[in-house]
Amino acid sequence: MTAGGDFIPNDPNLEAEPSYPVVFGIALTPTILGILLAVGGIALAAYLFLSLVQPALEKYNDLRQKVQDKEAQVQQAAVIAKQIADANANLEAAKKQRTEVLNLFSNESTLNTLLLDLNRQIETRNAGVAKLEQDRLAACPAWVRNNVEELRKGGVEVARRAALKDFTPDAKASGVITDSAYGSLVNNKLKRQVATVNLEGNVNQTQAIFRNIERLQPFLVFKDVKIVVGDGTQAATSVNRLFEVRGNTVQFLTNCQPEPKLTTTFRLEALSPLTPQETVKVAPAPAK
Repeated sequence: MTAGGDFIPNDPNLEAEPSYPVVFGIALTPTILGILLAVGGIALAAYLFLSLVQPALEKYNDLRQKVQDKEAQVQQAAVIAKQIADANANLEAAKKQRTEVLNLFSNESTLNTLLLDLNRQIETRNAGVAKLEQDRLAACPAWVRNNVEELRKGGVEVARRAALKDFTPDAKASGVITDSAYGSLVNNKLKRQVATVNLEGNVNQTQAIFRNIERLQPFLVFKDVKIVVGDGTQAATSVNRLFEVRGNTVQFLTNCQPEPKLTTTFRLEALSPLTPQETVKVAPAPAK
């Protein structure tokens, strides 16, 4: 049989298997090469991840945590700033309130004029007494009108005049408050100036005098108030009545009677804050 063309039957080159490189006794077939390339790609990817991506990711996470920390600090700083502002506002309000409270108390100038202010308030009550006395005397007999001064010396006044009879300072009871008379919190923070006051007047005058004293600038406290009619004796009260003898009868002068006298005695305490120098003196000694 004759062969034609390029086909040669039983060619040894067609029947032999292709040869592949052998490494460590392993033929590097396409399958093996594919596996090796895949493993190499995975290893390369792992290397790149460990050497490039992971450090970058850790740096990113670290920066992100720092940003969150800074944001938290900013928020906390804003809260602290608000707390400080609120505290400052409360402090200013407390200072203002303290000033307003201290202004209610006495000071050296008001204490120095206390007696004058008190006497002025009492004399104010006598503004219309002269006119009132004139009107009331018009209803009295002539012998009463002609003896007004003598009757007044005997304590008989158709129209009572208010008068400050006594103002005696009590130096022993005055000074820094330490006896908790106004509470323990006041001790060594306030001082008092004490005086015994005695005044006379009718009922309306006495009420008005007390009301006006309360309106004075010094912070005043009334203690041990005692009010008696006349001189405090039944005999003196009975004498201050006007009668007229008409024939064999004694006639009570209904429209011509003196006003009853009220004698008021009380203890007056003027409270004031300590001066800086006095505060230093009463401050406790520092602990050793």
